[in-house]
Amino acid sequence: MEVARKSGAEICSVDAFQIYRGLDIGTAKPSDMAQKDVSHHLLDLVEPEEGFTAADYLRSAGDVLENLRKREKKAIWVGGTGLYHKVLTEGLAKAPGTDPKVAAELETMSTPEMGEEIWRVDPEWSEKADLQNRRRLIRALAVFRQTGRKMSSWQREETVRGPLVGMKIFALVPDLEALAAVIRTRVAGMIQDGWGEEVRRLRERSGWRGCPGSRAIGYREIELWVAGKMGREEAGDKIVAATRAYAKRQLTWLKRIPNLMAIEAKPGSGLPSAGVEKMVQALAQEALSG
Repeated sequence: MEVARKSGAEICSVDAFQIYRGLDIGTAKPSDMAQKDVSHHLLDLVEPEEGFTAADYLRSAGDVLENLRKREKKAIWVGGTGLYHKVLTEGLAKAPGTDPKVAAELETMSTPEMGEEIWRVDPEWSEKADLQNRRRLIRALAVFRQTGRKMSSWQREETVRGPLVGMKIFALVPDLEALAAVIRTRVAGMIQDGWGEEVRRLRERSGWRGCPGSRAIGYREIELWVAGKMGREEAGDKIVAATRAYAKRQLTWLKRIPNLMAIEAKPGSGLPSAGVEKMVQALAQEALSG
């Protein structure tokens, strides 16, 4: 927000769950006040029950980019969804869409079982992938089962160029131990702010159970709590553990990004002024270079 205010830029979300309407507290979606202060894009695109692929995100992002260019506006693309970041900066393979029947068959497998299968059929893809991410495992295995061709082959030989190729990439890199305490405080705050009520409203929707939006971190635990099947403290502990595990995977992913500019950030505190200035200057340079 500070960088956006100083540079006049708008903010584009690179988050796979902030696209869903009604998932606000649990996804840490920017508040209405924040969105009035600085224009945000790629939030609240679809209902939680709707599927939304990386290709859908790329199309939506392309529309936003066109709008920004017409208005001659700069933008900061912010978020931690590695797949969305990848399609923006590297591109998207032209592999066919996932067949729902094949996806349903794969859903019956455990995450470790899918991980073992993809290692057998496509070790090149597996080496770079997050093998705890069920959606990505299902996608890669579905492509192989449907086409007989490895996802790594599709990505290497038939990829549509990403619209943000060559953009400067900054990462706020925290100390993981310091981050752990902030995660616990943040989860407690989200529960205090009404996460339970948010999930109660979502549970009333006929298609909520098992839908894409329900897979966001923490929603299953909060649902068990509001249903009386898990204590509030246990739910909070499980969400903290899942969030810490995800943070570790994100940091591992960040290390693989070439030419990444890291900014040391103290979790729970504002961005260092030097970091703000670096990003403001980068935005100015992008505007000058077109």
